[in-house]
Amino acid sequence: MLTSKLRIIGRVQGVGFRFHCSQLARQWHLGGSVKNEADGSVSLVLQADAQTRKDFLQALEEANPYARIDQVDLLAEEDLDFKDSFETLY
Repeated sequence: MLTSKLRIIGRVQGVGFRFHCSQLARQWHLGGSVKNEADGSVSLVLQADAQTRKDFLQALEEANPYARIDQVDLLAEEDLDFKDSFETLY
């Protein structure tokens, strides 16, 4: 399964972004994880094809009126075995 490591920049901490991300990923049956970073960004590991990833990020921004995604950096992509869960990391 295509696994993408993303860095999300914007108003993404302290606004329930990880909660909404986890809920949406579970609804869409996507594997991966989400984690707050010290620099104010959020790391997102997502198992989805490129179009699903794009649709997921758009739905994620629409799901939370308090969050704002200013930039998404694709840090890495690789094919990995499917992970059937989505975790919030601390």
